[in-house]
Amino acid sequence: MAQQIPLYYLAFFWWIEPVATLVGAYYAWLEPGAYLQLQHAASSPAPSGVPLGTNVVLRQLGNMYFVFAFNEAFVLRATKDLRVWRVFLLGLLIADFGHLYSCWPLGLKSYYDVYNWNAIDYGNYLFVVIGATTRIMFISGFGITADTKSVRAKDPVKISKRK
Repeated sequence: MAQQIPLYYLAFFWWIEPVATLVGAYYAWLEPGAYLQLQHAASSPAPSGVPLGTNVVLRQLGNMYFVFAFNEAFVLRATKDLRVWRVFLLGLLIADFGHLYSCWPLGLKSYYDVYNWNAIDYGNYLFVVIGATTRIMFISGFGITADTKSVRAKDPVKISKRK
């Protein structure tokens, strides 16, 4: 089935979100002290005194952010098959909710106290919600068009939609 994926989705999933995620990877991997200060200054060590175990965990997090950015930017470029996009983005949507829940120890107020947000809070809350909303829109088919003339005969679900 020929698919028409709107420019908004392509821009967000191919460029905007992967670049923003690479920023997170950079800070987690190369600036662990600054990363911890932005997450929760009151409980973070001095930037030069990040414990070894914490440093390892932050490098692992940075690595996961890198893989996330790489996969989103390149797997989604490799196909325009909506089934692949939807399954891939469903996995990221589940991760969005996990990311939001991971901030729960900071307290309910941290989710809505926009006045006191710093750069990482905007990433943890606003950008994640924008990403989740964009994924929900895509998975729901919002703005997606399909060329029904090119339906393969062996797919009964697509055939029934065409009739």
